[in-house]
Amino acid sequence: MHIGNLTLIIPALYLIAAAVVVLILGVIAAANPKGKVEHYFSAHYLAPCLMIPALVLAGGVIYLALGLAGRTSSVMLAGRMVGAPAAGLFVTSQGAQLVVDPFAAILSFIAIAGTLIVMLLSIDHFGEFQTHKSEYYALLMFATAAASLAAAASDLIAVYLSIEFLSLVSYVLAAYTKTDRRSGEAGLKYFLYGAACSAIMLYGMSILFGVTGGNTSFAAVARHFNMASPETALGAAASGAGWVAVVFILAGLGFKLALVPFQFWAPDVYEGAPTPITAFLSIVSKAAGLAVLVRFLLVIANPAGTPSALSWYWILVVLTGLSMLWGNLVAIWQTNIKRMLAYSSIAQVGYMMVGVLAEMHVFLRGNMDGGGAVRAIFGGSLPWGLQGVIVFLTAYLLMNLGAFAVVVAVGKRLGSDAIQSYAGLMKRSPLYAAALTVFFASLAGIPPTAGFLGKFLVFGSAVKVGILGHWELIILAALGVVNSVISVYYYFNVVRLMFFAPPSPAVLPESEGKQLRGSLAVTSAIVATLILTLGLIVLAKPVSDLASKAVYSQASSGASVVANQSNGDIDLVQRHR
Repeated sequence: MHIGNLTLIIPALYLIAAAVVVLILGVIAAANPKGKVEHYFSAHYLAPCLMIPALVLAGGVIYLALGLAGRTSSVMLAGRMVGAPAAGLFVTSQGAQLVVDPFAAILSFIAIAGTLIVMLLSIDHFGEFQTHKSEYYALLMFATAAASLAAAASDLIAVYLSIEFLSLVSYVLAAYTKTDRRSGEAGLKYFLYGAACSAIMLYGMSILFGVTGGNTSFAAVARHFNMASPETALGAAASGAGWVAVVFILAGLGFKLALVPFQFWAPDVYEGAPTPITAFLSIVSKAAGLAVLVRFLLVIANPAGTPSALSWYWILVVLTGLSMLWGNLVAIWQTNIKRMLAYSSIAQVGYMMVGVLAEMHVFLRGNMDGGGAVRAIFGGSLPWGLQGVIVFLTAYLLMNLGAFAVVVAVGKRLGSDAIQSYAGLMKRSPLYAAALTVFFASLAGIPPTAGFLGKFLVFGSAVKVGILGHWELIILAALGVVNSVISVYYYFNVVRLMFFAPPSPAVLPESEGKQLRGSLAVTSAIVATLILTLGLIVLAKPVSDLASKAVYSQASSGASVVANQSNGDIDLVQRHR
């Protein structure tokens, strides 16, 4: 096995080491709660400070991954020279288990940035006297490391271990507030749904392992899965076992994304879990699931020909439309703002999936201007589909975490997450009311916010691919626009209450009078996400260019190593359709 450049996963390694440090200091501080360790190295403030170097490292990995994109290196495996991708790690004769391409590096950066903001929200939500705080922040770091590794996973075993590590930590975090019955219920429901979907996904992986000749690397699995046979040009992809394998794996990943019909856990878990953890699940967990889903769909589950010939493609088309409709329509009737945001997140995943489905066509059929070779090559220009998904996920990070930051601040001081409690918020906190209005406008896709930019790119990709004959994508894009209009109703219902309804009679602490003031941590998070939500469209060109360089191709999924029949040499085969 060739280890590769471990610098590419240094953010994950750093996070694991930092989590251990926080745990050790927490144990020392627990022995002497009034000692110097607790005073100078309190987990409340140490953990967010430790996340800043992780963010810097993740940014450096993006730069490094962009430089390594498309490069190969010769390594010795089994006594022979092998051509392997420079961004590959733990390379075997099948392929690389991890590939830190720019796509993975950017999603890792998004996960780390999201966790840093969640930690700021946690300082306000739990307060100075939080119990088991070192364990709490350490678990957040472990989960973020798992999400970072999941984004780069290019092997079935690596995918399952990273996703399961993230899931197990998430179950504990959802049930973190042991004194709150709703939190325990949320953790239990999340665990039961997650365990069932994890078992289904693992069963699908075992079937895929069998029908592809005992391979686990994405590159090797794709080669055998799509290999032509005497009966069909698609090989195992056209078999009943292959269909079951793909559908079962998609079910497990659909759970992580809360894609209909695997979304039933989301409303109860979002409502019952501590609000910062709800924010964490809405961003970091989804980023990891989306990274694995995109890699799986484009590398393995997208054989030669056209996606329209695949039954699971049409299943995803239907689920994408249902996610947008179900999320927005059910959100209208919610009276709890966390449940409303849960259904909103289901709809947002549907919007992202529109871009992913468009990219399945672009990846195989070349650029959208007509014929020619596939443009999704290392260092090339990425078509709008996947580029839009990356930009949309970045915008979703800002606007969703910003909205949850306001929910943390208001819920902590009013003692309620009911939508009605936001009545008259403009008079009590103009900053929070104005910020929440901007975040909701962005979630609805109203210009000139970040959400508008993301939806413009995602729906634009669907239309550009759709006019080439894929009418279902045009329908999904139109459905997305209609659902964005529907979402304005329930988002701006909260805005109406904040600006035009009389103030809620909730009792505020006497020291705050009639004004609602949050801590410096949560206020900083709100201001930062507000500025970036409005400013992302100003930075549309550089952000879009960076996303376009996060190139994803079949060759980047791992080292596709084959034997040359004439001389026995082994080399890397880059398979461009």
